[in-house]
Amino acid sequence: MFRSLLLVLVLGFAACDRPRPEAAPVRELGLETRFPVRMGEVLAQVRVAVSDLEKARGLMGVARLEEAEGMAFLYDEDGPMSFWMKNTLIDLDIAFVGRDGTILEVRTMTAGDTETTTSVTRQARFAVEMRAGWFRDFGVKPGDRVNLQDLRSAVRARGYDVKKFLP
Repeated sequence: MFRSLLLVLVLGFAACDRPRPEAAPVRELGLETRFPVRMGEVLAQVRVAVSDLEKARGLMGVARLEEAEGMAFLYDEDGPMSFWMKNTLIDLDIAFVGRDGTILEVRTMTAGDTETTTSVTRQARFAVEMRAGWFRDFGVKPGDRVNLQDLRSAVRARGYDVKKFLP
């Protein structure tokens, strides 16, 4: 009897010492996820490139974008920006955007062009690429704003530190 009681106590204490199962880790959304981001009065669906590898790859190899689909490229410092179109299959417009969300300039880039397109402004914080003609077609122009709260939500969902990229 004593032996049985001792066995029950030992097993009971061992069970109390077992590590508890950890909560399932939060799964961050990947680069292929599109997020709603308002630019001017228009709601677009953008992928959010944050890591250096994501920004280097950009929209390379993408053969088609939906009507209001694009990609935002986020940086942690203001400055001039340069982009090229190597291995990019479609013409794109690029908006260079200030840290407050103001669209500073819009340029058009040609598919496959290996020459760089550099912003005139030295105060760009991020850029948004859309199909060529999108900004004109939807009336989104310099002076309009990209909704920073939408971008903050996207960066957070991607698992990155929002404060590093957006004020």
